[in-house]
Amino acid sequence: MTGKELVLETLKKYGLAYAETIQAKASNMTGTELYDEYAFIPSFYAACAKKNMLERPVGFVCRSPQGRVVKLLQKYDSDVFAQEPEELPAQWGFKWSTNPKYALPYIKSAESPYGEGECCTWNDEVYRSKINANVYTPEEYPDGWEKVE
Repeated sequence: MTGKELVLETLKKYGLAYAETIQAKASNMTGTELYDEYAFIPSFYAACAKKNMLERPVGFVCRSPQGRVVKLLQKYDSDVFAQEPEELPAQWGFKWSTNPKYALPYIKSAESPYGEGECCTWNDEVYRSKINANVYTPEEYPDGWEKVE
């Protein structure tokens, strides 16, 4: 084994172990903490290729193709229902971050409302929710959001 192969094998081994640790702790982590560990969260398609969502535990986290950290709310047959998490709101909950650098385009979701301090983008600008259970866009309810400078 070359030195390069050894380093790659070691990184793979410890990276996998750390990713498993993240999954074990995910239910107690905030959205911001999960986005901080983004590199260790599997992509949705890679997770589906490895194991059907019927076999995953509720609370399993992955990255949607749109870059959102999502949490499995309800097991389902991902071979039959092959849509992405954004298209299956009853199965997936979105995790939001209080860190503006992780802000992603706003999604209207009664299942995953924005909490106080959580960020999104709207019309190419970053906004922070001023209230809990915020399901309105910054345009629909401006008093519920503040622009992040």
